[in-house]
Amino acid sequence: MRAPTSIAAVALAVLLLSGCVPQQSTNTPTPEPSSTPVFASEEEALAAATAAYAAYVTLSDQIFVEGGKDPERMSSVATGEFLKASVEGFAEVQAKGWVSTGGTVFRGATLQSYSEVGGREAVVIYVCEDISAVDVLDSSKISIVSPDRPNSTTFQATFDSDGNRPSLFLSSREVWSNDPC
Repeated sequence: MRAPTSIAAVALAVLLLSGCVPQQSTNTPTPEPSSTPVFASEEEALAAATAAYAAYVTLSDQIFVEGGKDPERMSSVATGEFLKASVEGFAEVQAKGWVSTGGTVFRGATLQSYSEVGGREAVVIYVCEDISAVDVLDSSKISIVSPDRPNSTTFQATFDSDGNRPSLFLSSREVWSNDPC
């Protein structure tokens, strides 16, 4: 009589375990949308970065000439920690009563790198910035520019996009060289 009990136990175990075995899904997974690069070429990425840098320089000069007023406007050209630092810097300019005169000129933008990662574009350029015509005046309208200030600086500028449009936002700007450019 042991055999029927063993067979019944094994059959019961097979029936119980078969409910725990994952069944083959009949649903097919939805394919991930393909990511199309924002820029068709490195030349297009460089052109967009150059235009974005021009917008950054124009707005920065304008805010500085206006004594640091409404620094939040920088959000149209900058992003992340760089945006935060720019807004804080202009708030300090305003608190000290500084203004600038003249304007920044940039030239010689060259592509350092261009990449697309996870639907976001990153463009890095080198750019020569000439500030020889820029003066910074304190609240008494006295220049605070050091006579040792270099007239031109090469920066490495990094831009990010949100992946949905070819607009780039400056996310980092570091001195690459103070040698004349």
